Amino acid sequence: MSPTGSNSISAWFAGPKAENGEWFAETIRRTVQDYHAWRRNYFPEDGVVVDSTMRRQNEAFQDAFEDRFTELLARLKADFPFHSPRYAAHMLAEQTLPSMAGYFAAMLYNPNNISTEAAPVTVRLEVEAAQLIARMLGYGPASWGHLTGGGTVANIEALWLARTVKYLPLVVADVRRELGLEEVPGLDSGSSPLARIRRGPGVALGDLARSIADAQSVLGATAETARLVDRTVRSSAWNIGTRGLASVLDRLGSAPAVIVPETHHYCFEKAVDALGLGRDSLVCVPVDPDFRMDVGELEGTLDRVRGEGRHVLAVIAVVGTTEEGAVDPVDRIAALRDARSGVGGCGTEADSFWLHADAAYGGYLRTITLPERLGLGEPTADVKVGGREVRIPLRLPEHGPCDALERLGECDSVTIDPHKLGYIPYPAGAVCFKSDLVKLVARQDAPYLAESPGEAAGDSASDGVGMYILEGSKPGAAAAAVWLSHTLIPLDNTGHGVLVRETIRNACELHSLLVGYPDHVPGVGVRAVPLCDPGSNIVCYAFRAADRDLPLSELNRLNRRIYERFTLRVGERVYDQSFFVSRTTLSPDRYGLRACGPFLDRLGAAPEDYSHLGVFLLRSVLMNPWYSHAKRRGRYFLSELVADLHGVAEEEFANPTPRAPSPSAAAIVRPH
Repeated sequence: MSPTGSNSISAWFAGPKAENGEWFAETIRRTVQDYHAWRRNYFPEDGVVVDSTMRRQNEAFQDAFEDRFTELLARLKADFPFHSPRYAAHMLAEQTLPSMAGYFAAMLYNPNNISTEAAPVTVRLEVEAAQLIARMLGYGPASWGHLTGGGTVANIEALWLARTVKYLPLVVADVRRELGLEEVPGLDSGSSPLARIRRGPGVALGDLARSIADAQSVLGATAETARLVDRTVRSSAWNIGTRGLASVLDRLGSAPAVIVPETHHYCFEKAVDALGLGRDSLVCVPVDPDFRMDVGELEGTLDRVRGEGRHVLAVIAVVGTTEEGAVDPVDRIAALRDARSGVGGCGTEADSFWLHADAAYGGYLRTITLPERLGLGEPTADVKVGGREVRIPLRLPEHGPCDALERLGECDSVTIDPHKLGYIPYPAGAVCFKSDLVKLVARQDAPYLAESPGEAAGDSASDGVGMYILEGSKPGAAAAAVWLSHTLIPLDNTGHGVLVRETIRNACELHSLLVGYPDHVPGVGVRAVPLCDPGSNIVCYAFRAADRDLPLSELNRLNRRIYERFTLRVGERVYDQSFFVSRTTLSPDRYGLRACGPFLDRLGAAPEDYSHLGVFLLRSVLMNPWYSHAKRRGRYFLSELVADLHGVAEEEFANPTPRAPSPSAAAIVRPH
């Protein structure tokens, strides 16, 4: 096991100047040699195929390869320096050395993680890695998870299964009736279809498992019984996979609703579109000025949806919004669900729903709570402003986010991206489910990948992957990367939590520097206005004039010009840019005045202007692990960034002559 604590972070990454590069390069060299030895030692008596003569004849191709590869290496130098503490823009930073080594090693073997027949090693690594992540999220041994290409696929899959499970009680009632099994309270013929689908997801999945067991008890534990149950499930008029969504909803006489906060990621529009639910099924709940879902508004929304004769398919909580880094109050949302569900979610008045956490960005924040809360340290930081070292106060997100993170295990599903705050190479998303019984309804027929689909009773214990998921082929290299990194760097407050804690403190330091800079550097003619206090490690902000209010249109234009000077435009060299930030937009189509009003007041902007213009924001993601280490050597990168931002802002506000926008900055794109 690697050493833990803040100093151990320096061993986990290559370092901003590739300080660990030499020994890691040796690791890569040894990996290639080991792989080539594996090839040579497999039936060595087979002899060579590409002989020396052929290799000499290939010199022209080798020369062309060398030239083109050199060109590729040169082109890559124009990429953003994600590794540097000067980069505070998007959700990208260093990757851990174990994850890069694992990815590189497994990539050479090129396993396809769709089944153990195609990838006998890395599928098992994926199962183990997913178990590590699931335990970190708070799930028990009966959970199930797997890796995906990213958070979008993971969120779609979670909603796909939530949709299927929602109507499962109706299918189970049909199965029990067709097979002559006794009725179950809540599923009996006296219950209306709408009452039946208010059962909790765990109860509904348990009903299916119980029905399979009852059928085997009554009809015999044979393969024929399993096939009979499978045929009966598929032939049910309520089976959404067989009959289609339109048919089921027409019989039900009720439309579904997917409830999301205003801060939801745009992939949910994709999800409801792809699943046939329609974008009208998305119902937004207002967020508070800290951009967390308002639970009171959620309760009102649930009542309104039910009053309209609709049914709630799922409620989505966002843990680490992609724009603000906010953490929704999962603890209070779960408590509300439990209060509305009734005892066990079985009563006719029960109103349970699938609770999904989109923790694609923020899921790894939970490592600071394991095995108990690590704490964020003293609410102060030493910085260097105006040439002087000073101590500034920090506004740390101590309690609310941790209360939410500690209840993640009560969600029915959680999306998390190892390739974000897990510091793993792309692509590596993941989705985890509270109950492995979801595999009973997720399974697809693929005879060449596994056993007969009639053997459904063994699904929950199966180590298979491909027959249960949305994706097909996917890289086993990603599984090796996640497995190696997470087995070396513990997913708790002795390992990964130390790193996450640093990133949160760094965001709070940037926030305080932005707010307090004029107090330490008198005469500054601009003010930075943060959107809200950091909820994790993202800071959004805009600049305004210190002595007057400006129209919002002018503020948007000037802040866009500031952004253009902290990113790469067409034709610019990365070596000419000293710091990087990103940008986003608060749109009136998404965010109401309840959330944005206090910020608009501080910015000196009129609400009526917001209603048709939105607000352009600068955005900094503080994932880089090196700020504290650099301070020990006398470099205060966050202080330098804030000084540069204020300097550029003063220049732009003092000379507001419009310039033609560069092609690279002409469009606003939501952050990923």
